[in-house]
Amino acid sequence: MDIYENGDNLVLKAELAGINPDDVEIRVENNTLYLKGKRKFEKEVKEQNYHRVERSYGTFARSFSLPNSVDADKVAANFKDGVLTLTMPKKEEAKPKTIKINVSKAA
Repeated sequence: MDIYENGDNLVLKAELAGINPDDVEIRVENNTLYLKGKRKFEKEVKEQNYHRVERSYGTFARSFSLPNSVDADKVAANFKDGVLTLTMPKKEEAKPKTIKINVSKAA
């Protein structure tokens, strides 16, 4: 998983190749992001016919503490090409604000 800041958002990317998005649960509770799911073993090949199994199967769960600046109500999830992308926007009050300097003309 990668977590990075991108402008006004915190972004999490997780490689979930071979996992059905319906088998993934995402929730935010008390400034904690919970991600859990299940990779099912492929039934088309019998276990005894495998020479090597390096991919992990079964359930997985991860949790991450989120900064208070994340707006939990606006978290968006996108799944494309086996990569889950969570976009977590910052609250308006947490975004940096530029203050313009007013210049007074000398009299």
